[in-house]
Formats: sequence, structure tokens, C-alpha cells
Amino acid sequence: MKTFMTGSKSTQVYSTQQTHDNGRPKQASPSMPTHDDIARRAYEIYLRNGRRQGKSEQNWLQAEKELRNEKIEAATQH
Repeated sequence: MKTFMTGSKSTQVYSTQQTHDNGRPKQASPSMPTHDDIARRAYEIYLRNGRRQGKSEQNWLQAEKELRNEKIEAATQH
């Protein structure tokens, strides 16, 4: 966790990779894509949609959904 000071307020930012009590990083669930996977797919979506500005959050959510569905689908086929 990181704490940032802005004026008189502090903001705590939690890492997307939380740790267990033993200090080791928590493993991502098989159905959950990694941050890097989502970022790559969101960029692919951005390119595929003609580099339209102002859609980064929408692209991110779409990428996350697509990847999660792909991982679930792959897991159920085995």
C-alpha cells in the first residue's frame, strides 16, 4: 500500500497485487486476467476501434470482460 499526501489529506492506494499475511503475493485466480493482460487487450480494442479517444475506461472494461470469459471458457473445455 502506498500513501500519497495532497495538501492536508492523505490518500492510500492499494496495489492490484495484494499480499497475504506471510508477505507473498496472492496468486490471481485462473478466471481472472492479469493487469498486463487487460492493458494489452484494451490497447488492441483501442486500435481496432479506430483509435477513438475518450473510451479508455470502456475499452478496459470490455478487455477485462473478454479475457475473463475466455479464461472461463478455456477452463470448462478441459
